[in-house]
Amino acid sequence: MHGESVRDPVLTAPRALEPLYTEQAATVRDGLDDLRRAAFDRGLAALAQDPFPSVSRASDPAGTTRRVRLTRDVLVEYTISLRRLIVIEVTVLDDSDILVPDT
Repeated sequence: MHGESVRDPVLTAPRALEPLYTEQAATVRDGLDDLRRAAFDRGLAALAQDPFPSVSRASDPAGTTRRVRLTRDVLVEYTISLRRLIVIEVTVLDDSDILVPDT
């Protein structure tokens, strides 16, 4: 292998961000039922791999704080700092809590 460059896939693969939660976000996350929690965990794992998916939106002018509908009924607000994905707020959307329904 003289003269060949060998790249270690472990060293060159993108690393997932480490998720951290505010106390409020962790409380809501911990209160999810099993089905919602499993979907939440899958969504957060995907977000940790790519914290700027096309479906996320900036919630501040600098774009450092973002919102994304993580699952059908869970919205998260988060920021990225020092290789960490900091989940600021978790909101569970409930169709029974609508003031004016579409129909």
